[in-house]
Amino acid sequence: MGVQVISSYDQFKQVTGGDKVVVIDFWATWCGPCKMIGPIFEKISETPAGEKIGFYKVDVDEQSQISSEVGIRAMPSFVFFKNGEKVETVVGADPSKLQVCIQSTRAWLWEETAPHRHGQD
Repeated sequence: MGVQVISSYDQFKQVTGGDKVVVIDFWATWCGPCKMIGPIFEKISETPAGEKIGFYKVDVDEQSQISSEVGIRAMPSFVFFKNGEKVETVVGADPSKLQVCIQSTRAWLWEETAPHRHGQD
């Protein structure tokens, strides 16, 4: 599915308010590190590690209300949401840290949704 752009506050509330985990890349056009990690974020979104997670991006200059509400102080910032709440944040253009966070989130989601085997709880 790839990375989708959040272009309004209402869309942000809709995307983050559901029970699906979403990760949002808060970035800016003038941010060099954002430009470096952007393609990596896109690539991760298309891998099995990205399954069950929604991938989005927000331009902090175009959507200042969103970035202010979330408390973004540095770019890039990758913020994970579930049920309208922040559950994890990765600050900076560190591909390995981002990948580890996505993989651990995916593992947590898998455990949460996996059927329990009788007698093996």
